Amino acid sequence: MRGYLFVVFFLYGLCATLFAYLISIVVTSQLAAFAFAAGGMVSLYLIYFIGYMAILTYAPAYAIDSYIQYFHWTVSLISPSASLLRTQLLSLNSFSVLCDGNQIPSYPGALTVYGGPILYLIVQIILLFTALVWWDSGYRPAFLNREKSRQQHSEENVDTIPPAVAAEMTRAEQSKDSLRALHLHKTFGSNHAVNDITFGIPQGQVFALLGPNGAGKSSTISLIRGDIHPTTHINGGGDVLIEDISIISKRAAARGHLGVCPQFDAMDSMTVTEHLYFYARARGVPDPKTSVDAILQATSLGRFHDRLASKLSGGNKRKLSLGIALMGNPSVLLLDEPSSGMDAAAKRVMWRTLLGVAAPGRALLITTHSMEEADKLATRVGIMKRKMLALGTVSDLGQQYGDAWVVQLVLKSAPETTEKEMEAVKQWVQRKIPGVQLDKWGSRGGGHGQLRFKVLKAASPESTASPAHLDNAQDGKVTEAEVHQINTSSSAASASDLGGIPGLIQLLESNRQELGLEYYSVSPTTLDEVFLRVVGEEEEETSGKKPKGTKRNGWGRFICCGLLPA
Repeated sequence: MRGYLFVVFFLYGLCATLFAYLISIVVTSQLAAFAFAAGGMVSLYLIYFIGYMAILTYAPAYAIDSYIQYFHWTVSLISPSASLLRTQLLSLNSFSVLCDGNQIPSYPGALTVYGGPILYLIVQIILLFTALVWWDSGYRPAFLNREKSRQQHSEENVDTIPPAVAAEMTRAEQSKDSLRALHLHKTFGSNHAVNDITFGIPQGQVFALLGPNGAGKSSTISLIRGDIHPTTHINGGGDVLIEDISIISKRAAARGHLGVCPQFDAMDSMTVTEHLYFYARARGVPDPKTSVDAILQATSLGRFHDRLASKLSGGNKRKLSLGIALMGNPSVLLLDEPSSGMDAAAKRVMWRTLLGVAAPGRALLITTHSMEEADKLATRVGIMKRKMLALGTVSDLGQQYGDAWVVQLVLKSAPETTEKEMEAVKQWVQRKIPGVQLDKWGSRGGGHGQLRFKVLKAASPESTASPAHLDNAQDGKVTEAEVHQINTSSSAASASDLGGIPGLIQLLESNRQELGLEYYSVSPTTLDEVFLRVVGEEEEETSGKKPKGTKRNGWGRFICCGLLPA
């Protein structure tokens, strides 16, 4: 009897574990998963016990045995706890359940004794395990992939897709890139977090994914890692291919080519070397020692090999996380804010490590809030806010969205420059340089001897403060005085007539003594300005404040990117 009881308890524990695992897929937190799993098992246990006692109390004496049999075989179909309780009652011979007429059954393994609970538990384990494998594999029958929300999807994508984004969609679909994210969609209730994201990253390229908080970057990373599945009812939900292996249908095989450096360091009470050996064995690296020695040398962690990881500095912890991600020599690397929490010096050391060790021969995807980091590391940049808004190299984005050069002047009299001196410099700038937009706040009074302004690359009549356009500016809540202060250039000539940045430098250098300049700088549009402008235009469009038919090169263009007050 004890042997059968042990088998039932073992099978029940395995069945309860699988049941809890299945519950964890549905709920959002560990505490909720434990509460639902434990509470569900206890509830089913009590339901069986209460039903058993009700039959013994209220059923006719001649029908009690048959009622109990029917009740047991029915409830045990869906309740592992019922099989457990039935076994406990049998072991104690409570309520004479062990009796077969006037005697005890000769074979304890019969279905009416311990064989029934054992059979039920085995079947339930097989069903739960099959359900988990099916869910984890990502396979979905055709009827679950029906495109019932195509109309809703088309309504959400009325706006024209930017040409660079459309070209990337076509290229990614036809390419053999190491990492390809194809038409990813993810909804959480009514929130469409990821809306048709498509891009590809070939080997040797670093792709930076930028976006404000809540833009869907973390959801996109989770989709690429296979932690969550795309929403399948929106145009199939898309797929992620790592070395042409689907992360949805063959997640284990795809993850074999994937290395992940998370945002937060998962350090345990082990040394640096022990961490690397642990992850080498977890990934099935055939020669752990060679891989560990190579990573210690590549990340410059050799001198800290016997130090506890928790005692490392922030920069060295990030290096260790990078080394863990590189374990197994993956062809695709995901870096989620790799330099978060690091000082400026440590960041640059980290960047050199990434460019020297991680980038060559691999496809890198980086998410970051640092425009400087993206400018330093990225081969291409994608700016997203639920959908992809802009994509290209840093220089391409600067040319596409940058319509001005930024000029900064510092006078010799700074910081004691008088308002009269500054006014003379401003008048000279407005007279000599067409398409000037003075910084409203930085140009008040003497400005402590510093003047910052923008020079439009093409100062067309539409961008000057002509009377015909002052009416449009007033419609956008920009007064004539503000327009005069920000853009007083009445010339319709193009700033490119000066010869671009070299021409501006030559002009300022030749008049340096006349203006009393100590320092000056001329720079193209930075990635920060591109990011703010792209996201700002998207916010204007989604909020409905931007009137239909507004030209991108009119006054609305400057209002949306913060050059004019809204």
